[in-house]
Amino acid sequence: MNKRQTYRGAFLSVVLLASLAFSGSVIAAKPVGPDLTDKLRGLLVKEMVEIEAAMQETYSAIIQGRHDEVAQKGQAIHDSFILEQSLTEQDEQDLKAVVPQEFLQMDEHFHQLSASLAEAGKRQDTQAQVDTFNRMTESCVACHSRYVTDRFEGLEDQSFPMSWGQKADEVNEQ
Repeated sequence: MNKRQTYRGAFLSVVLLASLAFSGSVIAAKPVGPDLTDKLRGLLVKEMVEIEAAMQETYSAIIQGRHDEVAQKGQAIHDSFILEQSLTEQDEQDLKAVVPQEFLQMDEHFHQLSASLAEAGKRQDTQAQVDTFNRMTESCVACHSRYVTDRFEGLEDQSFPMSWGQKADEVNEQ
């Protein structure tokens, strides 16, 4: 290998690494669970268990064309929104002190998507149901891979598109 080929190979390696670094992928952040109060951790775990069960039931309802059930489950997921629950002022302060703003934005976006899923169910729009359900799944994976890698080790060191879990206008701002 001559000198020119060596430099060219090194240059291409640097370009490849730089492009990967700036490709719009997101790497995991620090897990938030260990820093939460016991009450907040319990509420979040309860919410996640309820959402996972509703998502599994929603999947079955979508593929079987049970639009009313899709609407009901989408609304139930929306209504589980932790910040809409009866948190004390201190709980809200504790939550905001521990979790990054992006976590709260992702949670809000997920619940907005679930409201859209409920609407798609009411309209009996299967394509919109599938599209919205997929975006909700992307949101779950994005959040878990960034903030819950202590519980979901299989998502640690994964890289996902920056758009997963965020509104389009939030991605454009970053």
